[in-house]
Amino acid sequence: MKIIAEIGINHNGDFRYMQELIRQAALGGADYAKFQLYNSRRVFGDDSRKQNEFTLEQVRQLQAMCAFYGIEFLASVFDEQKVEWCEQLGVKEYKIASRTAAKEPALCESILKLNKPTLVSLGFWQQAELPFATYPNVRLLNCISKYPTTCFDYQPLRRYSERVVGLSDHSYGIAFCLYHIAHGATVIEKHFTLNKSMPGNDHIGSMDLAELRSLREHGDQVAAIAQGLSKDT
Repeated sequence: MKIIAEIGINHNGDFRYMQELIRQAALGGADYAKFQLYNSRRVFGDDSRKQNEFTLEQVRQLQAMCAFYGIEFLASVFDEQKVEWCEQLGVKEYKIASRTAAKEPALCESILKLNKPTLVSLGFWQQAELPFATYPNVRLLNCISKYPTTCFDYQPLRRYSERVVGLSDHSYGIAFCLYHIAHGATVIEKHFTLNKSMPGNDHIGSMDLAELRSLREHGDQVAAIAQGLSKDT
């Protein structure tokens, strides 16, 4: 069972937080530290999130920090320039956000044609047919695109299969993650924070270090039990 610690914008525009977020994600047992590489004006139409942008040199530093702490670097890329940056840096895998999957087909194609393992969130995907069926390098994540999500936001999710492999989670706590692991999820992506009381929409629905450690321990146990039960049926 793989855990992706979604650092995303939880640095609040302060690059100094980055190393500690990466360090704690590694200490907590996450397999990946994930970032968002975008241009605020391109994605949101204004500069409202410009403080969360990175330069190429900063992305290079993030990748080096991940290597130092023994955790894989992963990024959601929101434009062609960021794809070029990732290729320059030799990234092994990609993430496509649900917004991109639903609204940027050309960008998705440019990423998928690189033939690298790619995870795609389904939060904004409204069609019954799953996307990108012709690409064997794609694996899909169930997702509710609300920050944060609560137990009252439940919606029918896609059954876990060879293509639908996990959950991109925005809920309070880790209970929803454990529920999905019990039903077959082998990848959990969840936002990660140093402090849930920090300002910003994502922190309150993120996991902290204690919850990450619990997800690692109990998630592995639940996955083992679910796998054992599936063999018995």
